Amino acid sequence: MGKLDGKKLKQVIDPTHAKVFTHPLRGHVWVTLFERGVVSPTEIANELELEPSDVSYHFRKLHRKGLIRLVRTERRRGFDEHFYEPVAPAVKFEDEEWMGIPEGIRSSFSGEALKQLTDSLAEALEAGSFDARDRHLSRTWLRLDRRGWQELTRVLRHTLDRIQAIQQRSAERCNEQAAEAICVEMAMVAFETVASMAGREGGQTDEL
Repeated sequence: MGKLDGKKLKQVIDPTHAKVFTHPLRGHVWVTLFERGVVSPTEIANELELEPSDVSYHFRKLHRKGLIRLVRTERRRGFDEHFYEPVAPAVKFEDEEWMGIPEGIRSSFSGEALKQLTDSLAEALEAGSFDARDRHLSRTWLRLDRRGWQELTRVLRHTLDRIQAIQQRSAERCNEQAAEAICVEMAMVAFETVASMAGREGGQTDEL
């Protein structure tokens, strides 16, 4: 995770918004919004002991890119305090887009994304939030041909689309009905095993 004057910042990796997240504070802001729902620049500034005007600048950058949206403004101590909520939570690529990225960059991206995920899991386990609710945890091994692999990746993409629709409906209910917001981090991953790749490189014909 990123650092800002010794403080640990939450981070997000998404090459489609690479320029937006060049400053570590913006990734921290975006992830914090998903954890809390609605946050103001002043709140983040107070927590990190920064100037509100400096933090507001980064909020504006995220807002212009459509990654956060303004939900309300409150008049406090002679100035308007703006409160924002997050937009577009998923980090995903189409197959062709992903394979068009150089292998070294793909490996670096995957490594950083998995590190961030394991850090979040470890933090949740230590704090007790991982098992605080009826959480889902599963691990499955499959033996697929190439067609089966393609079917699996389509199912995962379709599932992510449905999950994002659930997120949108939940956000609307939270805004309209003041429903309880449960901040959830979710990951889906499917990958070829080391043994399978070694077999392919060793000349076995049982390929994907």
